[in-house]
Amino acid sequence: MQFSLLKVEKPNNLKRLSKNKINFFNKKNEEISLFHFNKFDDSLFHVVLLINDEYQIGTKKLGEQFNYPYSSLVNMFFILNVNYMLMEHINNNYTNEAMEYVSNMTKTRLNQTTINNEMIIKLYKLFEGTIKKVEYRNEYDEMYDLDYATEDDFNQIANNYTIDLLTLLVDNRFISLNRKGKITVDNSDENFLVNFTKRILTTNVMA
Repeated sequence: MQFSLLKVEKPNNLKRLSKNKINFFNKKNEEISLFHFNKFDDSLFHVVLLINDEYQIGTKKLGEQFNYPYSSLVNMFFILNVNYMLMEHINNNYTNEAMEYVSNMTKTRLNQTTINNEMIIKLYKLFEGTIKKVEYRNEYDEMYDLDYATEDDFNQIANNYTIDLLTLLVDNRFISLNRKGKITVDNSDENFLVNFTKRILTTNVMA
């Protein structure tokens, strides 16, 4: 599962989503709606948004012929009093639509953010994983990559280059951190996903 890291202006306002009526059905007149709202424990909230869309199928000569409605679910995780949240990234259009919906419902601003070298270093130390891939570039935007790196290798790269991607193996599961603000994590185990999310959002890495 890939997430966008978003900065939240007023994180406590996100709880207002719980006051919206949950929609379990695919209503064509609603482009986006709240599908699920849950609190895992005393801190972590899980929200699912439903986005309606349709496939448009046709031919070059006959033009558009059929429209097939379908819907996508977008997962979100947040903790009150924390100025960052994770929103599942399916594509840019869905992310922008989901951000606008949440912003309107909660009266708070959401902004996509980047993950700079300092944050990547802190996350590497936080998860203590094995580096399976690192992509980086110099001041002239010349690109380099390593399929494996030791801690000394990583520290040298982090201090002299701009890191674009870091992939770690943590507890036999992969985590990838992208400078563009995308975080990818193996979501086959719910407990691992929840613990991973809580560790990121409750640490001072994002401060």
